[in-house]
This record gives sequence, C-alpha cells and structure tokens, in this order.
Amino acid sequence: MDIDGIYSPKDMTDILNIGDSTLRKWCIALEEQGYCFSRTENNKRLFTDNDLIVLKHFRQLVQVQNMNINNASIIVATKYKGLKSTSFQSENSKDDNRSLNTDFSRLFSEIEHLKELNKQLLLRLDEQNEYIFNRLNNMEDRITKRDERLMQVLRETQETQKLIAAATEKKKGFWKKLFKKE
Repeated sequence: MDIDGIYSPKDMTDILNIGDSTLRKWCIALEEQGYCFSRTENNKRLFTDNDLIVLKHFRQLVQVQNMNINNASIIVATKYKGLKSTSFQSENSKDDNRSLNTDFSRLFSEIEHLKELNKQLLLRLDEQNEYIFNRLNNMEDRITKRDERLMQVLRETQETQKLIAAATEKKKGFWKKLFKKE
C-alpha cells in the first residue's frame, strides 16, 4: 500500500487472495453494472478502502456462495453504487474538473461545427432541389412543345393523305369516264 487507503491491483490480489485475471474480471463485471473504480492517468485502476469492502462482498458471493459473476455484480453494484472512493478522488477532483471542462468545451465546439456543416448541407440540398425542379419544368415544357409539333405534323400528314386520296379518286374518275363501256 503506497498511500493510506489506496491500493494497487497487486495489493488487492494479495489481500483478497485471488489472481490478477480474476480481479480484472470482477472489476469489469462491476463496472458494467455502474460501479466506478478510481484510475490513474495511465488508466490503471487504483483501489480504496471502500473498493476493498465492495470486492470482499463480491468474493463472498462468488467464491463462498457460488453465485455466478453476473448476478453477484448486479447485487454488489446496486448495493454500493452510491459509495464513493475516499481521499484519492477528492485530491484528483480539481484535475478531473479541469479535464471535464476541457472535454465539454471541445464537445461544444464540435457540436457548433456540426451545426454549421448541417446548415451548409441543407443549403446545398435546397439548391439541388431547385435545380432539379427547374430542369424538370424545362423538360416538361420541351416535351409539351415536341408533342404539339408531332400532333401538327400528324395533322398535316393526314391532310396531305386526304388530298392525295381525293386526287387519285379524281384521276380514276376521269379514266373511267373516258373508257366507259356503253
């Protein structure tokens, strides 16, 4: 034990008479249920007297009462969730607060940046929709004009065919009259 009330993982394994991997599994199971252990700057766990009480209770449930790790972690984490680590957290709380403030500032900055990007994307989307709408209207106008021209050509073609048919009929009539058998 380096500082009063602060234990290293090695200290905890010795006190609880368990292996490193067992301690790690137990800590992970408790953390998944919402219990928090103190950590160093290198993200290594440090244990307090309160953590020792929690882990002893956890050991009692798992090793003595043969409860599975998941159920034991739920029971222990629920019972000790409000329990705070003692002196170690209060010493580091100012640093933690500064770090949190920095993190929040960075997050707010990123959120503002994302809001600006969203605005730009919405503007571009509006421009694109307007462009597509204009193109479709243009295309509809062109199709309508094309259809009108086609109808005009069809009418002219029909008129021409009628005239040709009438002229052909007149020619037949002339030759019939000329060579009419009487």
